[in-house]
Amino acid sequence: IPMPAIVPSRGVMGLKVVCAVPSNSSRNLPTHLGMIQLYNLHGVLLCEMDAEEITARRTAISSAIATHLLHPPSPSPQILAVVGAGVQAASHVTALRELYQFSEIRVWNRTVERASSLVSSLSSGGEMRVVGSVGEACRDADIICTVTSSPEPVVKREHVKLGAHVNIVGASSPVTREIADDLMLDPATQIVADCTTACLQEAGDVVQTGAKVHAELGSLLLKNCDDATQRKRDDDHITVFKNLGLAFQDLITADMVYRSYLQAN
Repeated sequence: IPMPAIVPSRGVMGLKVVCAVPSNSSRNLPTHLGMIQLYNLHGVLLCEMDAEEITARRTAISSAIATHLLHPPSPSPQILAVVGAGVQAASHVTALRELYQFSEIRVWNRTVERASSLVSSLSSGGEMRVVGSVGEACRDADIICTVTSSPEPVVKREHVKLGAHVNIVGASSPVTREIADDLMLDPATQIVADCTTACLQEAGDVVQTGAKVHAELGSLLLKNCDDATQRKRDDDHITVFKNLGLAFQDLITADMVYRSYLQAN
C-alpha cells in the first residue's frame, strides 16, 4: 500500500509503503510492515527508516488526541478495554496511560497467550488483566480500543455503555469490520474520522453500514465541528473515532525522528 504525502510547513515530502499481512498474527509477526522514505522539497533523499514503530506510535497518538477531545478527562475515565493484543494494542495502552490513570485495563484476544504476553509486558500496577470475552472486556468500560485484524464485527451495541468512547483502529479496508451494525447505526453513536473521504472509501465499518460521519478530527482540533459532535458531550451518546491513519502523520513523525537524530549526532 503506497502512502505518499507532502508537508510544506516542515519542508519534507515522502512515501510510506506498507505491507498488510493479517495472517502474520499467527506467526508472531506484526500484521503491518513497511518502510518510510523522507525527502526534502527539492527531492533529495534525507533518510529511510522502518515504518513499524512510526506507525504504531503515530496511530496511538492520533487515537489519544481524539479520546482526549471526545472524552474529557474530568471526571477521569476508570476502565479501559482493549480488544486485540498486537502492536497497536501495546501502543494504545502506552499512549492512553499518558492521559489517564485507569483503575482497570481489560484485554481480550482470540489467542489467550498473546493477551497474557501483552499484560505481562505492560502491567505496572496490577491494573491490567486478561478477560474471557469481548463483552466482559467492554462492560462498563469508559474507553474501548479495537485493534484486531478481524474480518467480522467483534464489538456490539450491547457491549458498550452510553457515555463511552470507542477507537476503531484495526479494520483498515472496505471488507474488514470490528464494530457491529447496531452500534454503528445507533442514533446515540457519534462518529468522528481522521479523514472523512478516506473513511467513506476504505473503512469497512462505515462502508458496509452507510453510517454517518459527523466530523473530522482536524475540525474538532480547530473547534469547528458539527453541532452533533461537541467537545463537551454528555452521557447520552457514544463517541466513535475511526482511525485509518494518514500519510502526513507518518512524515511528520519521521521528520521528528530524523531531526532528533541530527541533533544527537
